[in-house]
Amino acid sequence: MAPIWPFKKKTEVAVLDEEPPATIVYKKGEDPNARETKQGVDAEAYKDALALFGDGSSTVEAASDQSVLYDGVTSPTQQLEQKSSAPNGVKVNPSEKPEWVHHTDGYHYKKLSDGSFEATPHVKQGDGTYVPYS
Repeated sequence: MAPIWPFKKKTEVAVLDEEPPATIVYKKGEDPNARETKQGVDAEAYKDALALFGDGSSTVEAASDQSVLYDGVTSPTQQLEQKSSAPNGVKVNPSEKPEWVHHTDGYHYKKLSDGSFEATPHVKQGDGTYVPYS
């Protein structure tokens, strides 16, 4: 014999007579979320924000071209040349031998002409040359 079912039997659900929602028709190329623009109101609000947060003037200027200031990607040798150049743009004589300083951490560091050191640690080879530690 089957056990007693602990749940109630389904009762009929009342069906309400209501109209289905209106059909929405989309056209090709039309944005269904597009709204009318309020150019006049937005322009005034923008100028007010410029006056409030800017320098006080409400004139709008075009952005400057930042690509003029970009030098591009440089190779590691070009970066070393840029680092070793003097602040006024005069390059240091590459024929001068760099001064190597042995640090207590066991690595050698290249001392630059301005007294600062190159951040890359180097290891001294048996033949006296220095190679970057990797």
